[in-house]
Amino acid sequence: MKDQRIGAVQLGLNDEQVSKNRPSEQKLLTKTVLTGYECRARNDRQTYFSLTRELVDAQFVLADQELTRRLWQEVSDRNLEMGRIINLLYRCNSHEDDNEMVEVDDAFLQLTLS
Repeated sequence: MKDQRIGAVQLGLNDEQVSKNRPSEQKLLTKTVLTGYECRARNDRQTYFSLTRELVDAQFVLADQELTRRLWQEVSDRNLEMGRIINLLYRCNSHEDDNEMVEVDDAFLQLTLS
């Protein structure tokens, strides 16, 4: 039965309309989820790199035991993986080289995922 009111909008969708809309919605949702995950992964990695650089300065350059202790406490408070930071501390030749740090970090993450 046809709705006789002017400007009436059909509230339900038929099966054809649902199947047409669903693939694009799924792609958008998947893309949004992946984008969010990638963003968190980048932020997570930057957190590890930043704290590692601060620890290098405190521990190796300044030899400041109190600052080093506070930074390790921050690592603990943030529930960051200590092994990952230790790996970055001792496996990188230059902590200012982002590319090297990414390679070392990726290698460590591959080991932990295997």
